Amino acid sequence: MTLHYPAEWETQKSIWLSFPHNTQNWRGKYREKVFLFYYELIEICSRFQPVNVLVPLDFKLPPEQKKIFAKAKFKPNFIKMETDDVWIRDYGPFFVYNETGKQKIVKFQFNAWGAKFPPWGHDEKIPFAIAKKKKLVVKEYPYIFEGGAIEVNDDGLGITTLPCLIGKNRNSKKDLKHVEEALKDALGLKDLLVLPEGLAGDHTDGHIDNAVRFISKTRVAMAWEEDQSKENFKPLLRNKTILETWLKRHYGSKARVDTVQIPTQKKLGRGTLPASYMNYIYLNGALVYPKYEEEFDKKAEAYFKKVYPKREIIGIDATTVIRQGGSLHCISKQEN
Repeated sequence: MTLHYPAEWETQKSIWLSFPHNTQNWRGKYREKVFLFYYELIEICSRFQPVNVLVPLDFKLPPEQKKIFAKAKFKPNFIKMETDDVWIRDYGPFFVYNETGKQKIVKFQFNAWGAKFPPWGHDEKIPFAIAKKKKLVVKEYPYIFEGGAIEVNDDGLGITTLPCLIGKNRNSKKDLKHVEEALKDALGLKDLLVLPEGLAGDHTDGHIDNAVRFISKTRVAMAWEEDQSKENFKPLLRNKTILETWLKRHYGSKARVDTVQIPTQKKLGRGTLPASYMNYIYLNGALVYPKYEEEFDKKAEAYFKKVYPKREIIGIDATTVIRQGGSLHCISKQEN
């Protein structure tokens, strides 16, 4: 039976988050900062739709936050469930529908981006735990794949990147076609574009949600680098050429590829923090985008206001969460 994975801009039943607790990643002054970031994000989401937040078994909401959330239009739902980290986009369930409109959960295998960041045992089980709570059937696939590695347009098209499909501690090169067919089957796709790579320095191996997002059925926005001396210039230029050709093949003159300049790619130790405005999220009637650097933030805001004049456009400081390599889209999962 054919499955359907709705586009993110469609009406959402809820948004799922996973509250930070991992002391390996969130410690010192950044621990308190990331807590405050999450409280702000939860408050924003609760203005527009239901919010489900996975929290540790010993979690206690501070009194001041209880008062704030008690007044929310949609009171946040805190669900005690063991996790390893915050990246629910990647390990969380794909909420899909069959031909009769019945909701199901699709699950791929999760091993923390090619076994880079253990532990991941709790995170890998989250789709089953949520399915049990919601009394939903799970359709499981044997291949390693993360939610942040796919973008769909609700018209049978999907976009991903090659390093997220095959590679070290991922799927074997000989299984590439099988992985592609599994994604098409799981998400109801008729065509899957596999781009050569995402942003440089992205330790997820180049998730698409940092590089390219569908704005509508026939239009995409993509991360862009104007400076030819920067390492992202050539890869993103190549992505743009591929995207334009592919979209035009499907939609002709209606196809459109927009570019949004990325902020300065800052270093943390030896690594690069892959900051991108493509890592935004949709809410019912709103769009929330990550803020990194004022000059580029303003340009990103202007772009989102232009393409979504009927949505409230909200920026939130993401300079703390990007320290662990992700942003708003990475830490959330929509349920349409």
